[in-house]
Amino acid sequence: MDGSEDSSRRPRRPVRAERRDSIRNRALIVAAAQAVFQRDGIHAPLDRIAAQAGLSSGTLYRHFPDRVALWESVLTEPLQAHLETARTALSTADAWDGLAGYLSASCELEASSSGYLNLMSTHFLGGSELGTLREEIQQTVEAVVRRAVDTGAARSDLTPEDLLFVVLSHSKVSEVTGAFAPDAWRRNLAFYLDAFRPAAAHQIEFPPLTPRQVLLSLLRPAVGSSRNGQET
Repeated sequence: MDGSEDSSRRPRRPVRAERRDSIRNRALIVAAAQAVFQRDGIHAPLDRIAAQAGLSSGTLYRHFPDRVALWESVLTEPLQAHLETARTALSTADAWDGLAGYLSASCELEASSSGYLNLMSTHFLGGSELGTLREEIQQTVEAVVRRAVDTGAARSDLTPEDLLFVVLSHSKVSEVTGAFAPDAWRRNLAFYLDAFRPAAAHQIEFPPLTPRQVLLSLLRPAVGSSRNGQET
């Protein structure tokens, strides 16, 4: 031994400090993403999130290399909440109450100040955690709709694909009215629910969307989404 300090035993304080900074920065990014996605929609620019966190875009991308990685840290919990509303609807004894209850609860989740615009009108990659959750939601909602139709609680020509109109219009209504009329979406939904009832239904000459058409519609990214009407 030459008396020099064994490098393997030297304290690694800079490394520990860097690790603490990394944990702090990640938490700042996630908090900023929650705020920006809630305010401006989940397709808001990632650079805006970095600015909100007070960090560089490079720091954001070191923690989250793409939008999907950031989505998974922010949107898993709200998607699970949507799944629970669908499961509750399917277990509701009355088929109409299940359908109406699901749509109301789902719309309320998105319209709330802690909700995420365009969450239910966004397609997530299959195989990802979000994609798996979204697929389970879709399958459960399809069962809710089919039960309502099969029992005569909803009009006979209603299809699960028809709910896309509710989802898309709800996101837009919440976007443009949320700041000054936060409950306007309830009237919008009420019109749809009346249209889904069998009593006054008349034959519609136009066919429903196919599952592929719905998928292609959801693959189009939302633009200009913001609760405050700002462009993104």
